Amino acid sequence: MNKLLNKLNTLFNERKKSLTMLGTVIGIVISLIVFKKTIWEDQEKAETLTHIAKIYMKNLDYKKAAFGDSVKIFHDLPEEIKGDSIEFIGLKAMLEDSKLKGTKAGKFSNWLLGICYYNLGLEEKNEDTKNEYYSKAIKRFDSFKSKNKAFNSRVNENIGDAFLELNQPKTALEYYQKALKIINHKKNNNTSSKLFLLKKAAQTAKILNNKSLALDYYQEIKNDFPKARSTNDIDKYINELAN
Repeated sequence: MNKLLNKLNTLFNERKKSLTMLGTVIGIVISLIVFKKTIWEDQEKAETLTHIAKIYMKNLDYKKAAFGDSVKIFHDLPEEIKGDSIEFIGLKAMLEDSKLKGTKAGKFSNWLLGICYYNLGLEEKNEDTKNEYYSKAIKRFDSFKSKNKAFNSRVNENIGDAFLELNQPKTALEYYQKALKIINHKKNNNTSSKLFLLKKAAQTAKILNNKSLALDYYQEIKNDFPKARSTNDIDKYINELAN
């Protein structure tokens, strides 16, 4: 009888170890599934909010895109998001949410919010508030980094635009030059983006009274974009600077 009890006890202890290990593995798997599901839900929610923000921005309602709309409720949501409706909290609140700001859509929202702040600055009449918006735009643009070099060029251009509005043309020109440097590394760099950047760089150089640099930019426009409609007055600018 004692031998039987000892054997049963030994068998139980061996099985206990196996069951404990199995329970641990099952617990880890469940935790990973729950974690993955949570991450997926956060990503879907962030993408949905970003999509709604773009709708407001398309309609030039930058204030609601940035700060939210507590009146309008959005339905027809992805099945991954709990509930059948969502309140649009705005890009600012989205980036203050520790779960949402780290998602891919959340990171991209830095640039979107920067665009909103910049345009709110253009609309604002109060100088202090206007400058505050531009400063916030720069901070948001600076927080966004893309693997797409062409898009990084655009972000540098956006930062340059904001500094120009803050009456800091020297810093603005530096960012335009950074943007041009990125574009010039592309094989096909004679794009409309480059044309507009060259114009901004030339005009900013003129503000800084750097006539030779402005002339170089206008000459580059003439050489690289001879058939562009928007370059019809380039010769006039070149002649003004050359005399």
